[in-house]
Amino acid sequence: MSKCCNKIYDLYDSLLYSLGPSRKFAHSLRSAINADPDAMNYGAFRFEEGLADMYERSTRNIQKPEFNIDYVDVKGEKVKVFQTTVLKKSFGDLVRFTKENQSIEPKVLIIAPISGHFATLLRDTVRRMIPNHDVYITDWKSLRDVPGDQGDFNLDTYLSYLIDFVHCIGPNSHILAVCQPAVQVMALAAVLDEAGDPCVPSSIVPMGGPIDPRAKKTQVNELAESHQLSWFEKNFITVVPAEYAGAGRKVYPGFIQLAAFINMNPDAHFKAHIQYLEDKITNSKSGIDKHATFYDEYLSVLDMDAVYYLETIEKIFQTYELPRGIMTYQGRKIDLSAIRHCALLTIEGEKDDISAPGQTFAAHGLCGNIPDDMRGHYLQPGVGHYGVFSGSKWRSHVAAEIEKFIQKFDRNSGSHYRSGNICMI
Repeated sequence: MSKCCNKIYDLYDSLLYSLGPSRKFAHSLRSAINADPDAMNYGAFRFEEGLADMYERSTRNIQKPEFNIDYVDVKGEKVKVFQTTVLKKSFGDLVRFTKENQSIEPKVLIIAPISGHFATLLRDTVRRMIPNHDVYITDWKSLRDVPGDQGDFNLDTYLSYLIDFVHCIGPNSHILAVCQPAVQVMALAAVLDEAGDPCVPSSIVPMGGPIDPRAKKTQVNELAESHQLSWFEKNFITVVPAEYAGAGRKVYPGFIQLAAFINMNPDAHFKAHIQYLEDKITNSKSGIDKHATFYDEYLSVLDMDAVYYLETIEKIFQTYELPRGIMTYQGRKIDLSAIRHCALLTIEGEKDDISAPGQTFAAHGLCGNIPDDMRGHYLQPGVGHYGVFSGSKWRSHVAAEIEKFIQKFDRNSGSHYRSGNICMI
């Protein structure tokens, strides 16, 4: 690792500190304009307030957002939601969402990706599933906040955590794996089914994930393939500064990940901010709120363990260990043909430019012993990567197909299943 990259976290923190006075000025300016009803009647002042808001949001110190899901609509009735942590662990917790007077419902574990953002990026996913399910989610921590004496977090650790979480939930669970953990959920099902574990999931739903990136390559895959692992280590790995609990840890920091996210599609972000300023001028509350909600979440990123990051690059995007049948867990090969008792529904987005269509569907060709009537695939037209798990088409179409699949394979459900728009394999 170069000395420059080794110190980049310190440089970043110093930059944020140096911007403190100007950030405070932007905050004061916003407060003054918002407090003056006359000023807010003029587009020029709203434009100025919008610029100050953009500056303040983009120069803040990154903090973990809250889910803030207090109520959901259940059959037209507003029902209170309770969030509890049911299992605490060093690198992440298992969080449960229950409803007031909740009855017995299918247990759904949502595996949030460890690929940059906090689990709250899946807020829309969680909210949509709560009305008809007993919902759990993996709430991963930023490695800057985990003391070094807790050890490294690698791919084996990841799978061990998922096994612990599934055991905590108990038998007859259904698992949604959003994006990157599509690989982990396949491995989880194989390990548990091979062992005859009573907690083998009733169904798994990998969504827009790189199960076999060779199926149709994207910019993400091409970047991973075009550089040696040492290049990623040299350019992206740095050390957590002394003022954090995880001081001394080697991490792929959130602020570098965020720069990479933005660089993938800079024009879209530029246009989004121009549109935001136009909405400020015209006082379009819906546009203003939509922008603020999205970027408050999008700009909140976590630090990833360097070991885990480099293993992911190598084993998932360079050597394709899972689809080649050479991925291991605790020294033993993961055999996807061992999956026999777990239903499989793959979900993809037609315009996904991160995990292109075909990468997730490839799971079916790797799991030769899942009966045909326990398989399904759904391709959502007109959505990109985030539309698979968030937004109007997620809520109205994708989630509905998942719910019907879960209902068919939930052992507590006696309802007749109709396949709807799912293509049964």
